Amino acid sequence: MNLNHNLSRQRKGEVYALTLTLIEAWFPIFAAFSVAALGGLHAYFYSLMAAVVFLTLSFIYSGKISELALRSAYKDLAWTSFYITSLFALTFVALQYTSATNVAIILFLQILFGFLFLSRHRHERLSLKQTIGALLMTLGALLILFPGTFVVNLGDGLVLLAAMIAPIANHYQKRARAKVSSETILLVRSLLALPFLFLLASFSEVAPSVEQLLANWHWLFLTGFLVFFIAKVLWIEAIYLLPITKVNALYAFAPLMTMGLAFLLLNEIPSTYQIIGVFPVLIGGYLITRK
Repeated sequence: MNLNHNLSRQRKGEVYALTLTLIEAWFPIFAAFSVAALGGLHAYFYSLMAAVVFLTLSFIYSGKISELALRSAYKDLAWTSFYITSLFALTFVALQYTSATNVAIILFLQILFGFLFLSRHRHERLSLKQTIGALLMTLGALLILFPGTFVVNLGDGLVLLAAMIAPIANHYQKRARAKVSSETILLVRSLLALPFLFLLASFSEVAPSVEQLLANWHWLFLTGFLVFFIAKVLWIEAIYLLPITKVNALYAFAPLMTMGLAFLLLNEIPSTYQIIGVFPVLIGGYLITRK
């Protein structure tokens, strides 16, 4: 009975992880359009505003209001909000300076940083296979970050910082999920983020007009509903049901899908360094997640 329960739990987690991978592959595409029209932080703010509408309805419908009284979850929820908000703020701003393809590939490096974070946290020794995987991911990252020059593109640097933050954010999300539901985590972290984003965007960017917002409502809706609502519920549930390293391994298809979508929809032709660099990144990510 316990074995069947564990298998059911694993299959459910895998379905969640593969579904969110499909959605996340579209994220840099949706965000690129809104960022180009509204600016990085305003695009993030209004996308999150759209998400909050759906998150609030889901929260009320699921009857999770009582979870707000669980003070034991406050610390993990606060840290989750801080790190997730920082991660996405960096990513949206980065899209003003780099390609959607680079964003997808560099964000995938969160597997490398997650592995190093967990190994250090658990005091685990690296196997030969995992060491090779880490070296391959590092090599691929260097090819993408330094395409024939030793100067890092600002956008690539910001996304790299976001990828470094991701494992810490996932750590606190996993802890919070053990105490409260994914609906509570997503709503609380979004509500905490909105005033901070509003102030930051107001001081650093020109506010978009109503006409600009209406002209780009579909990109804000798709990002808010699919990425910040559906995909994030699936992500939190997946890392709760499965080891984070396995979820990241299943996520490996996203950068390749984004590269194809960026070529078709944004006319982004992959550079030689992107093509060469993406393969050691993906192969290394696979090796890192193997025992």
